[in-house]
Amino acid sequence: MATFTYSDFKKMYPNVNACLDKIFNLRYGHLTECPECNSAVAWRKVRTRRCYQCRHCYAQFYPTAGTVFEKTTTPLLDWFYVIFLFTTTRNGVAAKEIERQLGCSYKCAWRMGHCIRKLMDKIGVDKLKGFVEIDETYNGSKKSGRGLKDKTPVVGMVERLGNVKAFAVENATRENIYPLIEQHVDKTAKVSTDESLVYYTLKSELGYNHGTINHSAGEYRRGQVSTNTIEGFFGQLKRMVHGTHLHVSKKYLQNYVGECVLRYNNRKRQHEMFEIILTHLPSFR
Repeated sequence: MATFTYSDFKKMYPNVNACLDKIFNLRYGHLTECPECNSAVAWRKVRTRRCYQCRHCYAQFYPTAGTVFEKTTTPLLDWFYVIFLFTTTRNGVAAKEIERQLGCSYKCAWRMGHCIRKLMDKIGVDKLKGFVEIDETYNGSKKSGRGLKDKTPVVGMVERLGNVKAFAVENATRENIYPLIEQHVDKTAKVSTDESLVYYTLKSELGYNHGTINHSAGEYRRGQVSTNTIEGFFGQLKRMVHGTHLHVSKKYLQNYVGECVLRYNNRKRQHEMFEIILTHLPSFR
């Protein structure tokens, strides 16, 4: 499997200008003429600002405008490097690690991490098809029981040997879970769940081909019916939350879930993940 190494990163982005060029090309690289004067494109970088200028009409274009980089004083190279770290780890990057590597304040490191996670959460995939497993897990204090007030449910749906989608919800009820299933799981899918009553009416209400397994009876697979894959994803999510970050608040849980989802969906394309995130940068703020 191909990898995107730190050596590759340094060659592609040796300085801040290389990073700015990348963002500019993502936003304006498709243009064949200047939007202001309609002349054939001929750009030049303005030395004292993060902008490019048309050589014909002198109109200026700011590639970081409208993005998370618009008002940041942190060098773009530092942002790119942190994104690189996010794509080369299995269990996430803590704010303290960003603080140590960049030599910035913890506040700056924390904000950078959450901006990147928020972006990763916005990068979606198509509806899940084939054999789809659905289950829920709970995030919160290990000392408290399942489903108590200080626990936040996370609903996960995974296409076997394919992509996963996961969402933090207020409560693990049909009212919260069924709309997510309808939105993200194709009607042709063969759905597997555990014996939870939440999924009892998946067939009668939503029309899915639905099979269940009984964990309380020691059953973990019956033919094609299983939830082992989604439970494996939840294991990865918990290793990231409890191992790397120790604690994640309910307010920001979805950002961490989205980070884990993107990493899982690109588990065989680590060398492409960095480019995938950069491609979505211009449309995110």
